[in-house]
Amino acid sequence: MNNTVEFKNVHFGYTSDDILKCISFDVNEGDFVSIIGSNGAGKSTILRLILGEISQYRGSIKLYGDDVSKFKNWKKIGYLEQNAYSKILNFPATVYEIVMSNNFSDIGLFKFPNKNHRIKVMNVLELLGMEKYKDRMISKLSGGQIQRVFLARTLISNPDLLLLDEPTNAVDRETIDLIYKILQDLNRDKNITIIMVTHDLERIYNISNRIFCFEEGSLLELDKNQIYDELSHKHKHPHDDSICSC
Repeated sequence: MNNTVEFKNVHFGYTSDDILKCISFDVNEGDFVSIIGSNGAGKSTILRLILGEISQYRGSIKLYGDDVSKFKNWKKIGYLEQNAYSKILNFPATVYEIVMSNNFSDIGLFKFPNKNHRIKVMNVLELLGMEKYKDRMISKLSGGQIQRVFLARTLISNPDLLLLDEPTNAVDRETIDLIYKILQDLNRDKNITIIMVTHDLERIYNISNRIFCFEEGSLLELDKNQIYDELSHKHKHPHDDSICSC
């Protein structure tokens, strides 16, 4: 099975203190990996390292077999950052324009979208249940609707690897259900590899084939049978907060 992402003995810290301490793991093609852990532990930093946004680490990080510093084919990677909608609340653009904007590497510089590009936008908006809002200004949507638009924008480039930083944070339950269903279908039916940072252990248990816990600088892969036992225990003892304290 081919490795999509490979970390080997990776250390990183924004100060002299490392928040990633000798992290080693790999993600295989077709995996659905969820990373859980407490707020501020450094889960999002792992995604930023994969994206090559951080260079001052020690160790080895590879994407599709290439060192991340030499990786060129970024069209293969789709990224949805945490609370992306908060950065664009007053941006003067429609839903259609926001989604189309991630298609211009395919369209080409100083060229206009053709019929196929327009169809792609409408198809992905329909997938997210947002086609009827295509002409609405992004600032007129709810947080959940905007998150759907940004997921549509991420998916329009047909990525092979999806990196998602808490994609269901602070959105409505309908949007949460829809996003998880779409991600499950993309992973199962199109073999898209997914790495998702999340707190929603109960929901992702059924759709992830691998679950990691990141705490105190270490990344530990959890045994799904153990998670099942702990979730069952939590349902019987809802005030017990000991689940997955790694």
